[in-house]
Parts: sequence; C-alpha cells; structure tokens
Amino acid sequence: MKAYVLHGIDDLRYEEVQKPSLKQGEVLVEVKAAGICGSDIPRIFENGTYSFPLIPGHEFSGVVVKTASEAEDKWLGEHVGVFPLLPCKSCVPCLKGHYEMCRNYNYLGSRTDGGFAEYVAVPVWNLIELPENVSFEAAAMLEPMAVAVHGMRKAAPKPWEQVVVCGLGTIGML
Repeated sequence: MKAYVLHGIDDLRYEEVQKPSLKQGEVLVEVKAAGICGSDIPRIFENGTYSFPLIPGHEFSGVVVKTASEAEDKWLGEHVGVFPLLPCKSCVPCLKGHYEMCRNYNYLGSRTDGGFAEYVAVPVWNLIELPENVSFEAAAMLEPMAVAVHGMRKAAPKPWEQVVVCGLGTIGML
C-alpha cells in the first residue's frame, strides 16, 4: 500500500509499505479522507515524534474492509469515523472511564501508524459508525469537532453570556 512515512524530522516520504496486520479486536480501515491537523505540522517538520518511522494522521475516516475475527464481521463494509486515542483501559483514570486522562495511552498517527495511508489497523473500540448522510470528509473532522465540543462544555456559557473565540483555525471555527 502507499503511505506517507515520517522517517525523521522534515523527512516525510510517499512510499510503498506493507499493509497492517490485524490483532484480535481490530479491523482494517480503507482510508477515504484524512485531515491535516495543526499538530501534524510541527510533528513532521519541527519536533518529530515518539519513534520513527511512523505514518502520521489522526484525523481520518473510511470503510472497514477486513476484520481480525468473525466477532468483528458486523463492521465489514461500514463507513466509519475513527477516535484516535488508544487508552490502556487499566490505569486508574481508565478504570473510572476517564480515557482522556490515561497514563499509558497510545495514539493513532502520533505514537502508532495513522491515516496518511491507504489502510490503517484500528481497534473496534475506536470506530464510530457513520450515518449515510455524513461524508468521509466531514467524518475526518470528528476529532477536531470533539475538541471544540469539549471546549464549549468546559466554558459552559449561560445563554445571556457573550463568548469570544480567539484563533479561528479549524477548531475555533467549529
């Protein structure tokens, strides 16, 4: 398959790589749309990542084309968005359901291979089934939209309060 592979800081190559092999509980997603996050720019060109080589891209959507076992077969052919956080599910925050606070997390596209490829291995837990009226391009924006929703909930303005959003990048506009 073709993928953009980050080999080092400012060393992103479009090349042929092996399709991901699936582990129990995973499916193979054929990527149909991927977003470029503001965090991808410094990761690729300035700061690097946790290990090289790595396929970046944590904002993506696609179609499930293969499953690791019959237990996941209901996902075959489904259009999906992908939640990129891979929590350990065993630390104290995870046991309380606070996955965003996981102490041992992994992350598609920054700590493990992500969506700047034709195919990605994704845990079933991270799939979001898409309604027919949601495009792949819109679904690739689920992660930044979740960040915007989190910010709105955190601010929790009252109906009579005014809010100013500073920085109208993708998340600010959402």
